[in-house]
Amino acid sequence: MKNYIKDYCGDFQFNFIEHISKVISNISINIDVYEAQKTIDGIINHKEKALISLTKGNLKYNCELFDEHNYESCFFKIELSGRSYLLFRKTLYGFTLIDSEALLEFYDYTPKAIETNEESFIITDVKQIGDFLVFEGCYWGCPYECFAFDFNKKLFVNVSNYLGVSSLDKTEIKDNKLILTGTSNNVSIAKEINQDEIATIIDKQGQAEI
Repeated sequence: MKNYIKDYCGDFQFNFIEHISKVISNISINIDVYEAQKTIDGIINHKEKALISLTKGNLKYNCELFDEHNYESCFFKIELSGRSYLLFRKTLYGFTLIDSEALLEFYDYTPKAIETNEESFIITDVKQIGDFLVFEGCYWGCPYECFAFDFNKKLFVNVSNYLGVSSLDKTEIKDNKLILTGTSNNVSIAKEINQDEIATIIDKQGQAEI
């Protein structure tokens, strides 16, 4: 692990911050968080890094997390098309699906916008309705919005905008429906949508990037 950290830090000096351990779907998750710094042209530069190690029996998967706000709560168990996945965020943006059986990366989504330093959607919570993933989040702070993601078609749709919820307070799944509560024109509202309706709007308005 130390060589792995050194590869990241280079000639930065690094200090251990915390170690987090948890288990999801029989996968042991170990997260080591480090802070690194060095002086460049008289200015102290800081970086924060989390290195994760997933193990299940003799299977292993390692990767890095960048600038995550909450390392401990960024992992979610997902059941899709009869298989189990571990969903997590390597960066503040996008997400990765790990096949829980093979412990291999199954799907990785990174918005192209971050390559050009443009703003992209920050996922803060994940839920599921059928084969649709529901992402709650924002574009740096507010307002909060809700996107549905079609796992099979790899397309997103902004459900909160479609339902007229201009600022999201809460998302929940109940009776196989996605229920959003929030505000519109400073008035509290609650809206619901079922799986078939989500599929229809994705067919009409689906987008590959958020």
